[in-house]
Amino acid sequence: MKKILVFSFCVLALSLTASGQRKKVDPSKPIAQEQKVVAEIRQRYADIKNMIRLMGEGPEWMYSEGDEDSPGGWPPDYFHVKIVQNLPATGYHEENVRIYYEEEEIPEEIYPPLRMAFASSKYNFAARQYYEEYLYDKKGNLIFIFAQEPDLETGMWRQMRFYMQGTKVVHTIVRECPLTDDLEVRDLSQDPASEVYSGSGLPTGYIESVDTYVQKAKKIEKMFKAIDEGRTL
Repeated sequence: MKKILVFSFCVLALSLTASGQRKKVDPSKPIAQEQKVVAEIRQRYADIKNMIRLMGEGPEWMYSEGDEDSPGGWPPDYFHVKIVQNLPATGYHEENVRIYYEEEEIPEEIYPPLRMAFASSKYNFAARQYYEEYLYDKKGNLIFIFAQEPDLETGMWRQMRFYMQGTKVVHTIVRECPLTDDLEVRDLSQDPASEVYSGSGLPTGYIESVDTYVQKAKKIEKMFKAIDEGRTL
C-alpha cells in the first residue's frame, strides 16, 4: 500500500513539474501576427490600386499614363455594371459597380479562368452618396472592406476599414467627420482628429455593419461569376 502511495505521489509531482515548465504564451505574438496581416493587406491594396491607376479607358487606352514596365499604359480589364432606377420616395438612384480581376496562372492557356481581385460600388439614395470597396487575395478570398456612409441622425460621415483573416475581422479603423451640404464622398485618412476607433478585432457596435457588407460582397461575387460565365470569348 505504501509503495502505491509513493508511486502516486511521484507521478503527481512529475505532472506538476511538467506543467510548470510549459512555455508561457508571448502576448506580443498575436499583436505581431495582426500587424503582419494588416501590412500584407495594405500592400495588396496598394498594388491593386496602382494597377487601376495605370489602366487606360476605351479603345485608345494605349495613350494613357504608363510606367517603366508598360510605357503605353495598361489595357482596361474590368467589368462595369451600371444600374439606374427611379425609386419611391428617394427618386433617382444610380449604382456603379466595377469589378477588377486577375487571371489564374495556367501555362499555355489563352483564356485562363478569372478570379476577383477588387470591387468598388458607388451609389446614392436621394442626395446621400455611398461608397464601398472589397479587396481579395490571390486565392479569391475577401480580405478587406472599406465603406463610407453618411449618418443623417448624427450628422456625421463615417468611414470604416475592416481587415480580415479568413472570416474573422482582425483589425478595425473607424473615422468620422461632420456632414457637409454637398453630401459628397470624401477621404478622411489624412485627418487624425477624425479617428473614432483603431485597434484589434471588431467592436460589437460594428458587427452588424460587417455582416451587411459581407453579404453585399457575396452578391458582387455572384454578379462577377454570372458575367464571367456569360461573356463572349
